[in-house]
Amino acid sequence: MHHKVWKALYGLAALLFAALACNKGFDRILEKRDYTDTTSSAARTPKVLYIVVDGARGQSVRDAKPPTLLQLNEHAIYSWYSITDTLTLDATGWADLLTGVHKEKHQVLSNDFSGNKLDTYPVFFRYIKDRKPEFRIAAFSSSNDLGNRLITDADVNRTFGGNDAAAQAAALNELKLDSAGLVFLQFKDVDQAGARYGYDVSVPQYKAAILKVDGYIGKLMEALRARKNFSGEDWLVVITANHGGPFPVDPAKDDHTILSDPRVNGFTIYYSPVYEPSMIDKPYTGNRYAGQAVRLHDRDANAVNAVVPDDGGDYNFGDTTSFTVEFKVKVNPGPKGDYTYTYPSILGKRESFDPGKPGWVMFLEQHYWMINFGQVGKGNIQVKGADISDGTWHDIAAVILNRKDGAGILHRYARTYTNGVFNNEGEITAQGNINTMTPLTMGFLPGSVNEPADVYMSEVKIWRAVLPDSTISAHACETELSSDHPYNDYLIGYWPCTDGFGGQFTDNGPLQHSFSLRGAYQWEDYNDLVCPPSSSDLATLAPQPTDIARQILNWLKVITDTKWDLDGRVWTTDYTNLAH
Repeated sequence: MHHKVWKALYGLAALLFAALACNKGFDRILEKRDYTDTTSSAARTPKVLYIVVDGARGQSVRDAKPPTLLQLNEHAIYSWYSITDTLTLDATGWADLLTGVHKEKHQVLSNDFSGNKLDTYPVFFRYIKDRKPEFRIAAFSSSNDLGNRLITDADVNRTFGGNDAAAQAAALNELKLDSAGLVFLQFKDVDQAGARYGYDVSVPQYKAAILKVDGYIGKLMEALRARKNFSGEDWLVVITANHGGPFPVDPAKDDHTILSDPRVNGFTIYYSPVYEPSMIDKPYTGNRYAGQAVRLHDRDANAVNAVVPDDGGDYNFGDTTSFTVEFKVKVNPGPKGDYTYTYPSILGKRESFDPGKPGWVMFLEQHYWMINFGQVGKGNIQVKGADISDGTWHDIAAVILNRKDGAGILHRYARTYTNGVFNNEGEITAQGNINTMTPLTMGFLPGSVNEPADVYMSEVKIWRAVLPDSTISAHACETELSSDHPYNDYLIGYWPCTDGFGGQFTDNGPLQHSFSLRGAYQWEDYNDLVCPPSSSDLATLAPQPTDIARQILNWLKVITDTKWDLDGRVWTTDYTNLAH
């Protein structure tokens, strides 16, 4: 055991180092607050220049090294990893940027704007005009659809039929006016170049379009600073994209999260001369997990699965014994080409998945995993886990425990966890004794299965104990069992499943019941992420188009009404962390 302990300690140290490195970006995530952005020169008149560059992929904009934008970032809150709407439609992106709410509210779901709810969730210009009727708003749109179908409540609203240079010229003239208050400008050329040639900085035409727009923005900044009253004004400059664009992703850089989807990769810059540079870095997306594993797939005679030939009943727990099952799994696309599955087993101790068969089985249903308990003469009872259908590794666990009710009667429950987070609980008392001499099996089980699972599995562990929520959460995303795990004394089975050779998954637990591999198995290399955050969680850590309405209203000192039901948030820096 001596070498195993050192291996575990080395792995734990490596994990700690990796976690610290991977989390480096978190200290750059700005605190979520709802306060007003001010400076010591509070008497200066707040104004806004708001620029939208259609189809500008954040990482491509960064890599193009646009001189104007890079210079602005010296006094900006900025990110090259903004997350735009998943529809990646022009109209939906524009609506997000100008209403401050997501598509589920504004209902701009097509480029013809049909079925929208813009009367309920209007362009935020209306809120400014309601509070400050005299405040001048001018909008200049390269795309006619944007100006004609979406813009409202602007004193000036002009469109230019796809002519970016003309839209810029009109905005330059607007900036010469003393009364200019909010100047909105949209460019189209970058998106057109991407659609025609490819949305990546490696494409010369796309890079050239980005640099050309950067030049336009440079002239706008010159005009803004040349205003005769500029010293008495407080300008916020917002530059962003309505969406990114499709382009093949380098597999080595694909973390299978929304952050690797070039179609939703935008950028956001909030510039003010009073800002210190503050980069909102790419959110942490999970620990790197590398090794060798066997792909478990197919069915019946063609199945590649793994079975414990004779466990001697060591994994039978009757109707009162508590136990915990935990493992890591990576789900591959199924026969339909997506991650939708109907009932295939991934780990179970049960003769088959047919009704009336005693035992338990953890399986896939649609995009979720579940655990099912069967019994002779009774229906199945199952408890739902969480969505694991993203092509990355997830840690899943089921805890079976007992509790007494007020009358002292014992009840049995199953609790599910994904990536250390509790999912659901269900009572399974009615299933009684679920013992079976059927062997413990990874992968295919016969029975009611419409298609077999296609998965990789590792770090399979069984404890004869109830692991508390805190323990599951603390250890879920570790890439191997640590020597100081608080429940190691209760471990009765531990199969890393990463042997890399031979015809078995070796049991490193005390009972030494190794799994035998069946079928035409192959050991394959993997190098992926484990425990990645969900898309919704990632979205809270990165700027979104819906943030901008609130950011601008905040800058203009327009107090947000809860009746507006805005979705966005305000980003700020410690330097401007003053409220009034």
